[in-house]
Amino acid sequence: GGSRSDSPRVKALLALWLLGAWLTPAPAAASGSMRCGSRLLSEGMLAAEAVAICGEPDFVDVWPSPRGHGYGYGLHDSIEEWIYNRGSSQLLRVLQIRNGRIHSIGTEGYGFAEQGAGSCGQTDILRGMTKYRLLARCGEPLARVADHVFVPDRRHRRGSLHDSYNAVIRVYREEWTYNFGSNQLLRIVVLENGRVEDVRVGRRGFDP
Repeated sequence: GGSRSDSPRVKALLALWLLGAWLTPAPAAASGSMRCGSRLLSEGMLAAEAVAICGEPDFVDVWPSPRGHGYGYGLHDSIEEWIYNRGSSQLLRVLQIRNGRIHSIGTEGYGFAEQGAGSCGQTDILRGMTKYRLLARCGEPLARVADHVFVPDRRHRRGSLHDSYNAVIRVYREEWTYNFGSNQLLRIVVLENGRVEDVRVGRRGFDP
């Protein structure tokens, strides 16, 4: 008789394994990278390469440098956050740009069709959502203010400027006020480094 490796059972199992390996899709781009067609974008590459490989971003958010330089040592460049929206079947890709290079590549939920802001209520504003998604869902706020502030140093705070002292870090904080009409209270949306951090209530809103 033939060897065990030549048995019909072994041959059948080997054929199934090869078929499964062939059908298994190639692994997705690793964390910290982004695939556009056949080309791969990685952290550390030039921002100009992102445009050349993936095209212009769908949204650009700029966090300006602190006014003056009394917040820490050295100079502080502005940070840009680029968001690519490839539709509802793919995740939003979020690139943080510093000094003309890609500092980080991440994701934030699935994309969406850009159809302009629709009906938006207080329950549509969720903690952790990007500024881009907030604008797409609720449109421009009634008013906004912004400044750099120090906050408690919570682990994994996205986009912190890494100036820490006594367990605090500096973030770019914005407060956007939304008016949903006279039957609801004003909503003050607090964003830190481009993400919704908190939603507070104000006085009663008003009809246009």
